[in-house]
Amino acid sequence: MANRRDRPKAHAPRPSNSFILYRREQHVIITTQYKGIKAMNNNIISKIVAHMWKLEDPSVKAKYAAKAEEEKRVHQMKYPDYKYCPRKTAAK
Repeated sequence: MANRRDRPKAHAPRPSNSFILYRREQHVIITTQYKGIKAMNNNIISKIVAHMWKLEDPSVKAKYAAKAEEEKRVHQMKYPDYKYCPRKTAAK
């Protein structure tokens, strides 16, 4: 079975928003600090980071918003024809 990384990319990825950029940085910090804890899976880390984000100072959020805008600008230059088209979910 082919790994996700082995498959060719059929479409451009979405640009990261401010929370995703924050989570990416905090994930590295948390996993480094709590290396010995086996139960520290991504679900737990996401909950921790989401709580941290809610308590974060607006100036920190603004810093990540600026990073997200820059990433969006670079993404627009790299993929000028990109249009976000979410998949429709099947009716349950």
